[in-house]
Amino acid sequence: MKQHIFLTRRPEILPTWNTAFPGASLHTYPAAGTHLASAGEALVWLHVAGDKPDPGLLVQEVALAAPGCPIIVLSNVPSDEEGLAVLEAGAVGYTNALAVPEVLHQVAAVVEHGGLWVGPALLQRLIAGMATRSAQINNSHLDKLSAREREVALAVAGGASNKEVARRLEISERTVKAHLTAAFERLGVRDRLQLSLLINGTPQSSQIPPKTVH
Repeated sequence: MKQHIFLTRRPEILPTWNTAFPGASLHTYPAAGTHLASAGEALVWLHVAGDKPDPGLLVQEVALAAPGCPIIVLSNVPSDEEGLAVLEAGAVGYTNALAVPEVLHQVAAVVEHGGLWVGPALLQRLIAGMATRSAQINNSHLDKLSAREREVALAVAGGASNKEVARRLEISERTVKAHLTAAFERLGVRDRLQLSLLINGTPQSSQIPPKTVH
């Protein structure tokens, strides 16, 4: 079992954190040159309570202190902007610092299996942002799909929900899901985020993990 390390300015661990992971250790933010853990040894939970110090910079500092260890950011006041900043800095999870133990267990399980934990609204922004920045569609991938699968895949990669795709293409949500499942299988991806990364030109070998759950 991996060690759980909580980094915070608080003098003591929150009861919900302790309930979720009784054997967790508590540390203050790491100073330059500090070594917290080696790759594969721990999950690092970084508590942020505002914009000072900068959450993105904190994630980068923690990554140096615990190289190769997944970093999950616990925010007092979660926002899409802060979430985007910490994910871009290298975090693989972002959730409320007051999340109940059951949610913290889910976050840990997803991250330990190589997943990315974000809320649905933030996920939509990630997908839409990649679609906006993409200048071209990689047709070599889309050639593997049928005409209707391609339409569904492109819409989903642009950030549309199943309901929006169904309305746009005048088909049922059940049919959208069937086409989407077929597209996942043909393209070798697991979920909507991987699909967007593939279609919008970001290779699957990037550092964004394969499974996105909230």
